[in-house]
Amino acid sequence: MRSEKKIFSAFFLTTLCLLFVFGNSPSQESAAEIFEKAFYYEDVQGDLQKAIELYEQILKQFPGNREIAAKAQLHIGLCYEKLGLQEAQKAFQKVIDSYPEQAEAVKLAKQKLAMLLKEKTLIEKEKKEFRITKIHTEKRREGYFSPDGKKLALADYGNLWIRDISSGKEAHLVDDSSLILDLFWSPDSKTIAYVNLDWKVIVVSVKGGPSKTIITPDDEFLKAGNVVYPSGWTADSNKLVFRDTSKGLFTIPGDGGNWEEILKFSSPKEAKKRINENMALSQDGKFIAYDSKKNDNTDIYIMPVGSKESVRVTFDSASDSWPRWSYDGKWLAFNSKRSGDSEIWVVRISSDGKLVGKPMQVTREEATNGAWTHEGNISFMTSESTVHIFSANMDGSEEIQLTKLKGASYPRWSPDGKKIIFVRWDRLTGNRAIWTISSKGGEENRVTSGEFPVWSPDGKLIAYNALARRFPFKAVLSIIPAEGGQPKELMSYDGFLRNLDWSPDGKYIAFSYSRRKDIKNPIPDSRLDNEDIYIIPAKGGVPERVTQMDKMGFQFTSPRWSPDGKKIAFRSLGKGEPIGIWIIDSDGRNPKQISQELGGWEIAWSNDGKYIIGSKHTKESKDHWLADHKLYRITVKSGKLEELNGMGQMVDVSLDGKKVVYSRFSGFEKAFWLAENFLPEKK
Repeated sequence: MRSEKKIFSAFFLTTLCLLFVFGNSPSQESAAEIFEKAFYYEDVQGDLQKAIELYEQILKQFPGNREIAAKAQLHIGLCYEKLGLQEAQKAFQKVIDSYPEQAEAVKLAKQKLAMLLKEKTLIEKEKKEFRITKIHTEKRREGYFSPDGKKLALADYGNLWIRDISSGKEAHLVDDSSLILDLFWSPDSKTIAYVNLDWKVIVVSVKGGPSKTIITPDDEFLKAGNVVYPSGWTADSNKLVFRDTSKGLFTIPGDGGNWEEILKFSSPKEAKKRINENMALSQDGKFIAYDSKKNDNTDIYIMPVGSKESVRVTFDSASDSWPRWSYDGKWLAFNSKRSGDSEIWVVRISSDGKLVGKPMQVTREEATNGAWTHEGNISFMTSESTVHIFSANMDGSEEIQLTKLKGASYPRWSPDGKKIIFVRWDRLTGNRAIWTISSKGGEENRVTSGEFPVWSPDGKLIAYNALARRFPFKAVLSIIPAEGGQPKELMSYDGFLRNLDWSPDGKYIAFSYSRRKDIKNPIPDSRLDNEDIYIIPAKGGVPERVTQMDKMGFQFTSPRWSPDGKKIAFRSLGKGEPIGIWIIDSDGRNPKQISQELGGWEIAWSNDGKYIIGSKHTKESKDHWLADHKLYRITVKSGKLEELNGMGQMVDVSLDGKKVVYSRFSGFEKAFWLAENFLPEKK
């Protein structure tokens, strides 16, 4: 799907409690407890009035605790905003006026206040009422509105249906042997082009009949890291516009044939530099809109066809990407993270390709598959998952839901079995945070910002990725006391750090790492654009690459030490290959693939070292892929697969081998919306 979405991002797109750990005085503990209760009513129960009462109670009883009071005042505004009340504006302004020293709360309040004021100005200028209407909901399928607004294309793996919006009737259109990645309606709403997992571009009539493959990339082209990807159609619906990442922007007739050049890159160097840019041709064929990081921040630019001169049209410090032209050519829609989520904004463009006025926000939450209709409306999709952490006995009995607030993932047992550490996404700050909870459930305690946490063997320390996620990306491995405190940086390189694990003897930490070409400080001996397993001494030093198998296009990730510390298990991911489970000596010798049967993100050893435990998607289920993982174990010696009695993934086994903990997607919904009347009245 389009890259404004995060693949498998559903389990990351959740709201978490902004509960901070304070000192030990009774008043601070009471303030924190009330805040947690209020957020529970706001986020889980949806009882916004009750949440407001509790937030106001904090303001009255604990005015001296200014940090949590500012958070409470901010959440009062958020509750009012969800209720659609004008009091939201006053509440956000009060954060700014009353708590100027609380920088984070003030920043978020200013963002929200700015959006409310823009919406108010827009609505006052319009005669028609701005509205966002839910059209349809799904548990599994992706959806794309037709330009005439009458149909919804629904895709699931290799299947494609056309749903008539007014009647609800559906017709099955395509059964492809490969996963459908993205699709594009022709402007006349009669034809659909889609790209599948084999990177073939295929065209099919909405009325049915045989589909036709019009572009088939060769193996050498794909092995070089190139793809062919559509971006839309010409205004007459006769030609498909697409990117060849090695050459430039082209069109091809809808029934196949010769390519017509729109933009040709001057050299392979320019092509590689612009490989991640998304391009869109205006309906009159005069301009190309594209996103670029040429100024160290992703922004939208416009360039006349046949020219190399570009005009920048977005200037916010947040990422702006995926431009889409309106059918009258007067507006650009794009996705922006100005409020934290990737939401849809629009900006006016003059007939000579210049910026007119300021951008306006259309959606108010994470939005994907955004597309214009002929009437100047925008259709889009939202996704929401319910994710919790569960524990159970090894036989699946006595299962307990541990977490109260949704969005918990990557659980790990403490060595003494009394606590679970896990990760949750903080929607407001845009970071992930590390939390702990009793293995029996109860209060959840925030430790620090970060992800991929792992306990030291004695349970006194936690190693984690310190989450330096802004460009340029940093691989920062830090260690913090388990009870919280000042972290110590163990390692810092440019690149991507994931999946930590601590050796049983406490001497080493294993992790996976990848990097791109354009970074200045990579880990020595690292492969370009390939993920590998490394170990580093827990006291500090230079990381050593364990996976020395230079298999082109293969990624090696999710390392886990064996109980005796002599081996490391890990996963492999390769183009067109099933996920592999491997065992390797801790010194990097004797790599051996033992299975291709497990498909989840994380694996764990049984405490006796005889089994690898993980999860697998069961194809026979009708539930969503993310919610449809059963637990399995693989015998290390034979590779035999055995089903366990449990549903979940990201599994971990307690040190005594009696219990497992895992994350489970227990609910998922995709909603399809139509935003109308957000553009100013035509004169």
